[in-house]
Order: sequence, then C-alpha cells, then structure tokens
Amino acid sequence: MQNYLLNFRLHQKTIYLSAISLCLILGIAHGFADAAAGFLLGSLPRTMSLEQASWLIILYNILGFGYQPLAGMLTDKSKRPRLAVLVGLFLLLSALIVAQWHSQLAVILAGIGSAVFHVGGGALALAATPNRTTGPGFFAAPGAIGLAVGGVLGLTGYKVILPIIILLGLMLCIIGVIDLSKYNLLPYFQVKFEQEEIENTQKNDGILLVLLSAIALTSTVWTSFQFLLQNQLNIIIAIALAATIGKIFGGIFAQRWGWRRYTIASLTIATFLLFYQPNHLTLILGLALLQSSIPVTLAATAKIMPQQPATATGFALGLAIKLSRI
Repeated sequence: MQNYLLNFRLHQKTIYLSAISLCLILGIAHGFADAAAGFLLGSLPRTMSLEQASWLIILYNILGFGYQPLAGMLTDKSKRPRLAVLVGLFLLLSALIVAQWHSQLAVILAGIGSAVFHVGGGALALAATPNRTTGPGFFAAPGAIGLAVGGVLGLTGYKVILPIIILLGLMLCIIGVIDLSKYNLLPYFQVKFEQEEIENTQKNDGILLVLLSAIALTSTVWTSFQFLLQNQLNIIIAIALAATIGKIFGGIFAQRWGWRRYTIASLTIATFLLFYQPNHLTLILGLALLQSSIPVTLAATAKIMPQQPATATGFALGLAIKLSRI
C-alpha cells in the first residue's frame, strides 16, 4: 500500500525533528498563516465600504472553510501533504503582496491558501502522531491567537505586512527543508479499529456526523461570543490566548485521561461556566474548555478515515465550522 512516506523524501535532507517538534513547527506556521488571513480581512473595512468588506469576508469563509474537504481529497490522492503546506503558505504570502492593488484577488488567494495549508498541516500532524491528540493539539492551538492578533492589527491600521510576509517566507524555508523520511508513518495507515468502536461503514458515518456536529456546536458558541465582543479587542485577544492554551493542554490531558472522558468533562464544565452567571472570567475559561476539545475531535475524525488524514482535517476544521456559520 502506498503511503505518505514515499513522498516525504527530499533530495537533500537537512533537518530532522521529533514528532512533537514537527507538530510545534506546523503550529507556529499555522499561527502565522491565520495571522496573515486575519490581517487581510481586518484591513478590508478601512479600504472599502462595510458592505463590500462583508461580501469579501463571506467569500473568504466559503473558500477557506468550505473548500477544505476538496483540498483534503486532492492532497490525500496525491499523498503530498508537505506540498499542500508549502503551496498554502505561498498563496497567503502572495495575497498580502497583491492586497494593496486588488483586494478581491487577495481574498481569493488567501481563502484557497488557508484551506490548502490547513489540510496539509493537519495531515502531517496526524500522521506524525498517529492515534494521539497531542500532535493535533500543538498544530491547531496557535491558529486562534494568530487570527485574533492579525485581525486586530489589520482593524487598527498597523503596518505589519512586511513582517508577516518575512515570517511566512521563513516558515516556507523551514518546512521545505525538514527531513520527513525518517518517520515511521506506515502503522498510521494500517491502523485497525476495535470492533466495539466501529463495526461497519454505516456506524462510521454516524460517528463522523456526531463529531462534526460537536465541532460545529463548539464553533457556533465560539464565533457567537466573538461577535458579541467584537468591540472589546482586549477581550478577544484574551479569549484567543485562552483558546490556544486550551487546545494545547486539551490534547495533552485527553491523551493522558482518555478521549471520551476528557471531552465529556470539558464540555460539561464549559457549559456550566458559560451559562451560569457568566462574567468575563467564566466566559474566557468556558470558551477555552470548548476549544480544548478540538484536538480530540480532529484525532477521532482522522481515526475514522485512517487513510485520508487530509480529508479528515478538511471535514473537522473546514466543513463543520463552515456549516456552523451559515
């Protein structure tokens, strides 16, 4: 059976990282990628009418989230997730370059680039840490803080295009030279599920639907509170930072205590914090706990689709979030 291992080889290997270190590098790139998208979208209301900006933001959401499953399928078919990561970062970098001349083209490039990057990065993180939530946690975590900081910088008019471009270019170079050929990834694509977990395809589809619904619910609550607090930039940054920390520790604790046990406990406590006499502190803690379940849902979705980690990422981080925003 073919696997990603055949496509991880480079002609000149220069850097070899542990699996967690690889996921951390991908997570940092995730933060910079979402910061680029956030800055671009946050800058739109300053250069055009609110109506025009709204349509472009909708366009980005369609491409950046709705396109992810298709991008994941193409990535899995070619079995080249690293190329997807590099193409995604390059498109985001290009979007920032053309933004001052053609906003619509910039948004299109950013949307496609974001979708391609997410599925490629998610596939690498899942393959490097098979059947574990730690890798997906480190990969997913920096996205929230990157998006929030980038959006705030764009909205307030800071001139940071060049630094973001340089950071994206740096991540392109680093990820391009990492030696991925030494990872023992084959067991991930030969994983066998316990009979009581998955007995047939119909049950697989049912579990996937439940997982996607859970992610969509999480995203709905998350984005709703973001909308309510859109005029309180300091609170948005605090929530994004809490979400980042929540995803990291959520991935670690879920792996140590058990996926199901941790998810039930975190969502139960989050529900209590968010809806029983909420204040800023309980709001931040509750949303952090909600977001901390993302590594579990991502890893569990990938477990259902063991030979299609990029597609699984596209469903978990793309389609479910898009559906929650309709």
